[in-house]
Amino acid sequence: MEQKYQIIQNQKQIMSQKQLLSMTNAELDLFLRTEYLENPMLEQTDESAGAERAEILPSNEEGKWNRPMEEPVDLKAYLKQQLKIGAEDRKSVKIKEYLIECVEDTGYFTMQLSEAAQACGVSLGYIEHCMEELRLLEPVGVFSANLTECLLCQLKVLGIENQELEIMIREHLEDVAEGRISRISRALHISTAQVRKHILLISTLKPRPAMGFGGSRAEYIVPDIVLRREGEKWEIELHDSWMGGYRINDYYLKMMTETKDLTLKKYFQDKAGRARLILQNVEQRRQTLLALMQVILAWQLPFFAGRGSLRPMTMTEAAEKMGVNPSTVSRAVKGKYLQYPQGTLLLKELFSQGIAKDAGETEVNAQEIKRLLAAWVKEEDKKKPYSDQKLKEMLEEQEIYVSRRVVAKYRSDMGIKGSFDRKE
Repeated sequence: MEQKYQIIQNQKQIMSQKQLLSMTNAELDLFLRTEYLENPMLEQTDESAGAERAEILPSNEEGKWNRPMEEPVDLKAYLKQQLKIGAEDRKSVKIKEYLIECVEDTGYFTMQLSEAAQACGVSLGYIEHCMEELRLLEPVGVFSANLTECLLCQLKVLGIENQELEIMIREHLEDVAEGRISRISRALHISTAQVRKHILLISTLKPRPAMGFGGSRAEYIVPDIVLRREGEKWEIELHDSWMGGYRINDYYLKMMTETKDLTLKKYFQDKAGRARLILQNVEQRRQTLLALMQVILAWQLPFFAGRGSLRPMTMTEAAEKMGVNPSTVSRAVKGKYLQYPQGTLLLKELFSQGIAKDAGETEVNAQEIKRLLAAWVKEEDKKKPYSDQKLKEMLEEQEIYVSRRVVAKYRSDMGIKGSFDRKE
């Protein structure tokens, strides 16, 4: 029994490290706030952080962190970019693209799966398998059938397991919306204070998966990492100070050591152990992100300094330099934004396979090829748009050799339609 308990503990610790590393700063903030409400052993050392968090608003003032997106992001194009086209069969890709086209602007998928199966000419089981994979895409909650599914999906990603909270979401959302706290309290046999804590958490979740996509309203990105330059010196900063600091509560720690009540002592010991583990994993997350950025900065210094393009670099290469598994790098970059002197971008955009140039003697980053394709399409004659073959030939004039299929893939990744659909 003791050995089994230790194995379970180790598994939980490993899972917790992976979950925290995959979280963006905003998701980590929500996780810590939830734990703070539930765990008396966890103390927030900066009470003003909550107010500062609430005041993160759009601003064009120099020095503010939030940066407006240059243009609204199309949800469906964003989803298609995440499809692993090279690793999937064409049939699967076509069906997933069809399902993406059926997603509503809110991010919900309300079409009956049997109807989708009939339209695609495949079995219901095949469609269900495709949907399972599509629900793993970002933004979190996309392809949910309704609000309940969307909220529960966000809880799962945040690693929050609370039966009372899940029941509130499944059965009492209308009561939550109407503020019927006493009714929820009686139904779940919990205190009104606990109900209010759960409602506070629910209020931080996104009611629509596609919030922030499309529309004319300006959207803002809060970077997870900030890269600054002071003369020839570069500084890497994790943009998480606005969360406030967390530590073990000294008052309850003293109570744990002094109490003679064995049940109470066991309760505090469990909570203290969980709090310590979380704080250790948060610090490990910080060190991993900083180490990764050191590797990226050393490799892409000309790009950040504005003196060159992105160099080809894979997550596997970065992992080898850090001495970690490639899956660690994959989790570290997931959904996170980097702000550097020239702008803001997703960390994962810094990674790509190299493409042969100069008869294979040098390589060019895939992002650079996409920039060339986007620029050419933007300047093309709309009455005679460039075909993928023509774009391939134009790349060859730049001594960049890729297949027409690769050109089509990169064009699709950027949400650019084929020449027939672009023709005016």
